Amino acid sequence: MTLEQLVEAYGLEWETFADELEEMDHEAYTGLWNHAKRNAHAVTKIQQPNLFESVVMAILVEHQKELSQMQQQLLPDESKTCPRCNQSGSLETFFKRDTTQVGILCNRCQEALFFQ
Repeated sequence: MTLEQLVEAYGLEWETFADELEEMDHEAYTGLWNHAKRNAHAVTKIQQPNLFESVVMAILVEHQKELSQMQQQLLPDESKTCPRCNQSGSLETFFKRDTTQVGILCNRCQEALFFQ
């Protein structure tokens, strides 16, 4: 039996639970199991894998991918240029230092940056 089949069988044990869910929740439940099956191949690299932990990790990986995609869609790439040294970068790179005293500091020249 392949690991994908084991995940499928494990999901079947929960079918009575799934049958009691409302339609929207049932769709979410089905999506979770699809995530688990999609990443079942990665578990084969682990010696003596725990099936429950493998299912949860596979689901978490898929959720993280979806969150990252949503963040990229919601947060536009805001690239800024330091007026002193002309270093360009995202605002995220300029926030690496303490900003409480002078604002955003350029990582290269320590110029205080203020963006509109």
